[in-house]
Amino acid sequence: MAALYRFTGLLFAFFLLVSSLHAQTLTGVSTVWDDDYQEWSIFIEGDTVNLGQLELMSMLGSPRMDWSYRVLETFGKIRNLQRNDYSQWEVEGPFNIVTFRQQWRDDLREWRVTDNRITINWRSKYQNHYEEWEVSHRDFGYFAMYTLNPGDPRDWIIIDRLNEEVPFEMKMAFVFITVFLTSPH
Repeated sequence: MAALYRFTGLLFAFFLLVSSLHAQTLTGVSTVWDDDYQEWSIFIEGDTVNLGQLELMSMLGSPRMDWSYRVLETFGKIRNLQRNDYSQWEVEGPFNIVTFRQQWRDDLREWRVTDNRITINWRSKYQNHYEEWEVSHRDFGYFAMYTLNPGDPRDWIIIDRLNEEVPFEMKMAFVFITVFLTSPH
């Protein structure tokens, strides 16, 4: 009987973790250091201190780009799928894997993001600069990012109105590709 209670308790804790993961509303992302684009703070709704982090794990001279992220108790990895090819990426989270790639060859303005269940296109709002990105989907909601100060890619505001059906790993794909494309390399 005690084993049944423990199993039930573990199952309940798992469902709480999953529901809290999807309930996280992102509100912003900023570089930790003004002159370094390898470490970012991620902010969520109700966050007054840094509760999240996005960080480059591999060396810049490496043909692979491996990043890690943490938001509250959620950890994951982001990596390019092929050596020296930055047009295809993968976000591996605790419960899901999301892939994202350029929608059109040599066009960085639109990315196809999918977990093989949901597919959303992440787009730059303008053709001539990447300071505003958004997705508006009648079934899944709205998600947008824009720079706090025009011309300064160190601080981003996030408007996260996606419904709970959209996995957190997909939100991390939106955030990652935006800061990656706008960071000086």
